[in-house]
Amino acid sequence: MEISYEEAMRRIDEYEENELQKYIEGLKAYDFDYERTMYEIENYKKKRYKCCRETSFPYDIHLYRGEGQILVVPLARCMFWLRRELALYCRLNDSENAINIGKTIIEVFDYLKRCPVDTRTAEECKADSYLMNNTICKTYEKFIKKYSLCFAVLNEDGTYIISASERDNKGYGGLDDPNDPFRFKLPKEASEEEIGNAVIAALDRSDELEKAKKPDPYPPIEIELLSDQKVEIHPPRDRHFTDMQDGGAAEIYRLYEYSPKEGAEPSANFYLGIAAEIDCDLSEDNIRSAWEELHGKAELFEVKSVEHGIFKLRAEMKNKSVHRISYLLQIDESELLDCTMELYKPNTRKKLDEKLSVMFEEFALRCKFSLGK
Repeated sequence: MEISYEEAMRRIDEYEENELQKYIEGLKAYDFDYERTMYEIENYKKKRYKCCRETSFPYDIHLYRGEGQILVVPLARCMFWLRRELALYCRLNDSENAINIGKTIIEVFDYLKRCPVDTRTAEECKADSYLMNNTICKTYEKFIKKYSLCFAVLNEDGTYIISASERDNKGYGGLDDPNDPFRFKLPKEASEEEIGNAVIAALDRSDELEKAKKPDPYPPIEIELLSDQKVEIHPPRDRHFTDMQDGGAAEIYRLYEYSPKEGAEPSANFYLGIAAEIDCDLSEDNIRSAWEELHGKAELFEVKSVEHGIFKLRAEMKNKSVHRISYLLQIDESELLDCTMELYKPNTRKKLDEKLSVMFEEFALRCKFSLGK
């Protein structure tokens, strides 16, 4: 919720006036004469609690990474002098490049310099909750299990501090060692890319600290493409999936089969591979023709341009036999990267279709090129 400077000052004036009236009302219990009453009121005005009316350095930003996104949350001093989180400023893809992350950080610091003190009510803060509005985590306890945190600070001299956080069951804390190599101190001349790289490294450090406490049962896997580039993928986090490696197929890099129980025929596949059947022709007619040759006539078919992680094109078809979603990226003239979900007999597995479609969107979104490639 955006509150103007004028409205913030009006709220503070109203609060201080209400507190004064409460004090005056309380004086009636003492039955003072007029002169004593006026003396007590004037004395109260001199010594009373005064609300904060201006923000000041240092300025702070919290960056939370999880569920395929980065939540950018500014902090500002509130009228009661404490710093607290404002409404979400923006969401970034968790595979966003360093330059755009750095550009966003600088933009938010400029916003904080113009921002009035925070005078929101408890109800307004609740309505602004990024946890409730922008995540599937409906409790703070679930949120801290899914999201890592990076602190970004702008000092009065223009220098920056970018630092990882550590998590426990109660929340987030800063690094104990002020000289930790992942507590980055950047000069005021730091470029957008340098700031962004520090944020990415700090968030990675936060994740590493958490993983060190408990090994991840679904660690990310690095895949080397034919082009020699490397892509990091995150296996589906569900015990019903089995890692089939390349599935014995030359065009598949990694295949995950979903079976409802051990020994049963797979109900669905997630895989990263090469879209050999399309032969690098991304026209809608060609994709439809190639897929209908494989799966039969489509009852639903759609191709559209997207920005979904590293992928630029999304194609989807559905009939009685299969529900297929593919995210595609042209790597070079001969390699078309293909991230696909195939769910068989979707009409008889509607709930499973809904569940796996959501899981697949995250599976595709979290694919990213390894650093240095």
